[in-house]
Amino acid sequence: MKRLRLLAASALIALSLAGCGGGGEGATGSTNGDTNTTTDTVISGMATKGPITGTISIYALSSGGSKGSLLKSAPITDGIYTANIGKYAGPVLIEVYGSYTDEATGKTLSIAADAPLRAALPNASENVSTAVTPLTELAVQKAGPLTPAAIEAGNKLVSDIFMFDIVNTLPVAPTAAAVSLASQSQKDYTLAIAALSQLSKTLNQPLTNTIASLAAGISSSGMNSLTTANFQNAVQTFIVINPNNNTGVKDLSATNLSAVNGTITTSASFTLTIQGTAAADAIRGLQFEVVVPNELTVSSDASGTPLPRAVSLSALTVASEPTVVQTFSTASNVLAFGLITNSGIGPGGLATITCDLLPGWTLPSAAAFSVRNVKAVDANAATISGISVTVN
Repeated sequence: MKRLRLLAASALIALSLAGCGGGGEGATGSTNGDTNTTTDTVISGMATKGPITGTISIYALSSGGSKGSLLKSAPITDGIYTANIGKYAGPVLIEVYGSYTDEATGKTLSIAADAPLRAALPNASENVSTAVTPLTELAVQKAGPLTPAAIEAGNKLVSDIFMFDIVNTLPVAPTAAAVSLASQSQKDYTLAIAALSQLSKTLNQPLTNTIASLAAGISSSGMNSLTTANFQNAVQTFIVINPNNNTGVKDLSATNLSAVNGTITTSASFTLTIQGTAAADAIRGLQFEVVVPNELTVSSDASGTPLPRAVSLSALTVASEPTVVQTFSTASNVLAFGLITNSGIGPGGLATITCDLLPGWTLPSAAAFSVRNVKAVDANAATISGISVTVN
């Protein structure tokens, strides 16, 4: 009987939402780093275009942004690397070369030692995790002289265009097994890199030329329309058409990449929290509406379904194996949210919503949001009183 009542509550919420809008170390020389630290700096991560097997070399950077002494070289196996650069702490340039399996063609290709993929960090110290990919290479090319400020600007520029952190997000192997366990940002990153292989295949040019053409199409204001269109065509072709796509992702709507439009979007994340005195597993159904400030929008598809990057459930919510319905109305700027779970949830963190700042506006605080029409039900579909949802 409880199961039937829960199903009835599920239908109620769905209907309600439907009506809502080993190498050697070298001396550091004259660099911009600190060699007097007491803790070793260890840099590790993923080097991929698919996953690379080869060599990673890490260099100090001078105060003027030029490449200094070699700090460490280390092997890369299937994209994974770890390099201890000793007591140096400061800006570094990372270079990678070796072989990889091209996602678009399935061929084994190579990255030459004299044309490596690069990544730059403004201040490496203690334990650092970073990706080295064609997108970090793109950021290095856009940075110019590699001073800490220029490195930060280049990394941010490319991250803002592609809507994930190109340095701190680690892509995964382009296989269904790896992608199925990846976060949304990792999935998007992996597919974006594969799209560059597809673009190289379409244009019949090497990867270095593809990255150079992307760099030429990017300015401080974003990516031009032609470059954006080329990228979008490549994404669509790889995901939907290319038989060498082994990621298991066959639908572009399962990613945020369709929202890459060349513009630089400032995003901000806010936490939705359930308030009240209910037991930890008392809430079996929950619905409410978040009125988003006019300065912000929620990325969604043509049907009004928020993109994966827009709403991320908390770990506890995910553990309850919920069924979730979300819609966003651009006309009213209202995010409608409904959730059903057999195991139940209680007060605490529910989800994170990521909103994009509209051009010409100033980022508002969480206080500018409002939440209305909150309804929570128990396993018997009875209303639980005293439940509210806040935005922080």
